[in-house]
Amino acid sequence: MKRYLFFALPVMILAWLAPVSSTAQETGSDDTDVNFDFDPTKFKMGKKSGKRTSLEGYFGIGPTFVTSNFDDGNAYIPEFKPWKSWSTDFGLMARTRLGGAGSSFNISYGLLWRYLNVETDKAVLDWDPETKIPSYDNTDLDGVTNTELNVHTLSIPLLFEYKNKVAIAAGGFVAFRVASSSEADGELDNGDLETTLHADLGLNDVLYGVTGQIGYKRARIYVNYYLNNLFKEDMPYDFTVMNVGIAFF
Repeated sequence: MKRYLFFALPVMILAWLAPVSSTAQETGSDDTDVNFDFDPTKFKMGKKSGKRTSLEGYFGIGPTFVTSNFDDGNAYIPEFKPWKSWSTDFGLMARTRLGGAGSSFNISYGLLWRYLNVETDKAVLDWDPETKIPSYDNTDLDGVTNTELNVHTLSIPLLFEYKNKVAIAAGGFVAFRVASSSEADGELDNGDLETTLHADLGLNDVLYGVTGQIGYKRARIYVNYYLNNLFKEDMPYDFTVMNVGIAFF
C-alpha cells in the first residue's frame, strides 16, 4: 500500500497544480472534455527569497589618508604615505528592506573588523605611559626603511541604501579600538630589524565618522571619513583619517 501511495501522491499533486478546463459539448451530451495544461517552465528554480532581512559577507580594502590639522612647531609631524597604507574591513553585513517586496530602499548594518594602517617616512610613534602623551621620533633610524602605525577596531556601520541597477548608500559608523601597535622595519649591518611596540599609544578608544558607497550590487567604491581625532588629546597631534577603497559583498 505504501508503494502505491509513493507513486500516486506526485501524480495527484501535479493534477492539482495543473490548470484544468472543462467544456460541455454543444450537442447536449453529458460528456465533458478535461484538458490538463501542464507547463514545466512555470516552475522556476532558485526563486528570489522574499525575506525582508538578509545576511552577507563584506570585504573592503583601500589606501589610508591622514591629515594633520595643526602644527604647533614643537612636535615632529611625519610625512604620511597613503599609497602604502592599506586598510581593510572584514565582517558581516545585514540588509533589511524598507517597504514592500519590490522596494529598492534598505537599511544596512553589521559588524566589521577594521584594520587601519598608517605608514610614515622614518618616524616611529612612541608614547609616555605615565603622561599618556604620544610622540613621533625620527632620530637614530639609520637602516630603517618602514615605520607604521596599526590600529585594530570593531566597527558598527549603519547605512541607508538604494539598490537597483546601481547602488548608493550613506550613513555613519562607530569603531571601538581593540588593539594598536607601532612598528619599525629595516636592514642593519648585522641583520634585519623588526620591532613592534604593542601599546595604547595615546589613541582614542572610540572613533566615529560618516561613510558613503556607490557602485553595483556586489562591488562598490566607498569612503570612510573619521570625524574625531585619531588620538585622545588634540595636543600634540590632531589627525583626521579617511579611507577610500573598493568593497565586495
